[in-house]
Parts: sequence; C-alpha cells; structure tokens
Amino acid sequence: MEMTDEIQIDAARSVVWEALNNPEILKACIPGCESLEQVSESEFVSLVVVKVGPIKAKFNGKVSLTDIVAPASYRLIGEGQGGVAGFAKSEITVELIERGPECTTIKYGVTAHIGGKIAQLGSRLIDSTARKMAEQFFSKFNARVCPNIEDQNGSQASIGVMSGALNEELGTLRCGDQILVTMVDVTEDPEHAQTQQRRSGSGQIKNTHGATEMWSIAQRSVKQFYQRIAHQVTGASESANKNASQGTAQGTAHSPSNTKSGTDNLSLSSPRHQAAVVTINRAAQRNAVSLAMWQELGRIFTVLGQRPEVRAIILTGAGAHFSAGADITEFSKVRATIEQGVEYEESVDACCDAIAATPKPTIAVVNGFCMGGACHLAMSCDFRYANTDAQFAIPAARLSIVYGVRGVQRLLALVGVSQAKHILYSAERFDAQQGLQMGFLDAVAPEPMRAARSYAGVMADNAPLTITGSKILLNGLTMDLGVLTNEIVDQVVNDAVGSADYRDARQAFVEKRRPIFVGK
Repeated sequence: MEMTDEIQIDAARSVVWEALNNPEILKACIPGCESLEQVSESEFVSLVVVKVGPIKAKFNGKVSLTDIVAPASYRLIGEGQGGVAGFAKSEITVELIERGPECTTIKYGVTAHIGGKIAQLGSRLIDSTARKMAEQFFSKFNARVCPNIEDQNGSQASIGVMSGALNEELGTLRCGDQILVTMVDVTEDPEHAQTQQRRSGSGQIKNTHGATEMWSIAQRSVKQFYQRIAHQVTGASESANKNASQGTAQGTAHSPSNTKSGTDNLSLSSPRHQAAVVTINRAAQRNAVSLAMWQELGRIFTVLGQRPEVRAIILTGAGAHFSAGADITEFSKVRATIEQGVEYEESVDACCDAIAATPKPTIAVVNGFCMGGACHLAMSCDFRYANTDAQFAIPAARLSIVYGVRGVQRLLALVGVSQAKHILYSAERFDAQQGLQMGFLDAVAPEPMRAARSYAGVMADNAPLTITGSKILLNGLTMDLGVLTNEIVDQVVNDAVGSADYRDARQAFVEKRRPIFVGK
C-alpha cells in the first residue's frame, strides 16, 4: 500500500514539529492508540487497536525515527504484530514546509506491507481504512496544535484550525469539539474521476470512462502541458525581444508587449482554492447529533457561506460512520412533550434549511451509517458522495415519529413519490448502490472524501456568483425557500451580469486565457 497527501495547519513550523514528537499528543491523536511510550530519543513502543472490515486486532509496535532534520523532516519506520490477525511494516516520510509565520504544510508519504488475515481482505478495504485513520489523526492533531483564538467575551474558541477572522466569527461552540471545522485545498483530480461511479440521467450506475470524462482528462493534460512550457516561454521572452529588435530572417519577430500577451495566454494554472470540511465528531456515539449540535451546525454553515475564501463546504462524520441521526438518548429531556417536540423539529428544520441555503456548493461525504436525521442532513447538501459500505435508513415508522415537511420535500425531490413512500413506510435500510440507483446519491466511490474534494475543486474554479444565483433559483423552484419572486430572480441575474467576474470572463475569452473568479 502506498499513500501520499498533505495538509495545511495554522501554526508555526516549530510548534508543529514539537507536537509531532510529543508522545502525549500523538497518543491522543492516533486512532485506537491505547499506549505510546518513548524508550529513547528516537524510538517509541505502542499498542494500537485496529479494525479493518470484520477483523479487529491489537498491534504491538515499535517505531524508529531516522534521517531527522529538525524542524523540517524525518523518516519513520514502524513494525507491528497483531497475532493471528497479521503484521504490518511501514515507512513514512514527513516534511514540514513553512508557508508563513503561522502556517505550515505537512507533506507525508506512506509505504506499507501487510500480511496475515488482514491482507486477505483486499487492498481496496485496507487503503480505505488507512485513509480514514489518516483523516481522523489530522483532524484531532489540528484541534490540539493550532492556537486557540479568544472571542470578544474572553472565552476560547474550540476550533483552532481556521483563519483568525473566521475563527472569531464562529466563536465558542456550545457543543465543544463535537463539531470540527478544517480548511483543505481542493483541486480537480482527473485520475480519480476515472474510477468514480455516478448516476446517469436514468438513475443507473455508470462508470465514468465515458466521453465527457475522457474530454475532461484530455483538457487537464493539455493544461498541465501548457503550465510546464509557460516557464520556458517566460524565460525565452528576453531572447525573443532581442530577435525582434534585430529583425528575424522569416518575419516572425514579436514586440515585447506581444511576447507578454503570449505568455499570459499560455499560463493556464488555476489559483489554489479551499473548501471547509465540517466534521461531526462523536465517533464513540456513531456521531449522533444532539440538540445543541443541530443548532450549531446551522450557524456554522451560515458563517462559512459568508466567507469569500470558502469555495465549497464538505459535511462528514468522524470515524467509521457519517451519523446515526438524532441523539435519542437525550429525547427524554429535550423532546418529552408536544411543545418540546415542536421546538426540536424547528431546530432540525432551521439547521437543514441553513445548510441548503448557504450560497456555497455543499457535499455530504458518507461512510458507514447514515440514519434518520442524518439523512436529512445529507439531503440538505447539494450532493451526496458515499463509500461502498454506506448504509441508509429513515426509521421514523419504528419510533412513531412523522418526518417533518422539509425532510419529506427533500426526499421527494431526490427519489420520487414511490421510492419516498417505500423508504418512509418500510423503514428498511438501503445500501449505497441502491441509493445511487434511486437517485438518493450522486456518486459512490471507495474514497468518497477524495472524490468530493476533486469535485469541489471543479466547482471552485467556476464563478461563485453563477453558483449562488443558480442555487437560489433551484432551491426556490423545488423547496420554495424564501419564496422565489421575480425581484429575487432579477437580482441574482443582474448581480452576475454587472460583476467584475463577468467582465474578466469576457476579456479572458478574447485573450484565450483562463478567467479568475473572485465572486465580485
């Protein structure tokens, strides 16, 4: 197994380096870690519980650090024994890149060899589990390492992985660290698009090796080609100008201004964009959503929707599951009477309406269980990407609960009246492939987060005003959010036509270059 990735952390490189060498922090962040002891300056021993599919085992391991270049990089060599479950050997390279006084990028690469029963489960399941564990590690690592920001009341914010301004806007969450928000770079990944399954217009599963995907890959290849030669063109401009002043034999001399224009035309690299990842962080409770979390999720999406640096929002769950739905264990306190039930449903609807109404494109990334109210959360997002192991159900009929109007509207819009009746009347589970066929899901992939980040990169490269305006119209036509009027329609259309983005796009078409959209 091989895996490479990088993550940005809003902390100084020295702080990140110290944390990566702190046994207490590592123990708290490594999924399933029961013990981690430092036996020498560069050696650790550990006990980690790992679950891969149906196999769960404790691995006794030894970790050695080599090629240490503080505070920039090191190589980690590990070996673990899990008894009859098997063994694992790995080599991990870690590089810290200083992006600014309070910004560090961690680049890491993993090469692992696995034997025994776990190896028999197949590379796809093993790779998926490894990526989940990596995401969980860095989610916890971010929360511990990044400096806390104080709000106006002097209390400390529980989210330390955002920019200072955004952190201040979010403030202290009522539910503590049960919801995490991180920023990630997003870019289109054509290699991954080849294996991703999406529904076609008829609702059938389609492998994306079709003409559209091949065209997208071809465009990407051409763009990468021109990105490489752009540097050569820039470097050659002085020589070209010198030839122009002397007059070349074939009449091909260019003026300095023309040379610059040619360079601009070839420079097709797109700007780096970021998406916010909102993680429901109650893995021990299968990410059940409490009343306080319903209330905070809606507020978080509203704040993120107002930030220009956020080009998309991804909603997911920590650990093996998206969410088991509403936290039924607290119903005796917060949903015991008719009045409390009404207030509770209003909070759920307000949360989901806020998710649906945010002007940013939203994607739910679903692993494992997505039950009851969690389906409402997922349906409130623009798109739903699921792992092959995902399971869905709306078990209201088993709890004598009538699902609210907003949730039923969203379900009806996705799957149609016949399937909606089946899901609600039967309370039966359906898997990812069934969800894809009926239209509940947009894509099924062995690595749904990677697929979602790739698609977020596609959308992030497009005009934000177009996405915002289109979303308002579509929500109004299907959900009557905010009561769609002619004035609202005129407003979103005119905002786009009168924008600097539109003017730049027109000019970019003439100049044969890529437009740069900033949402204004």
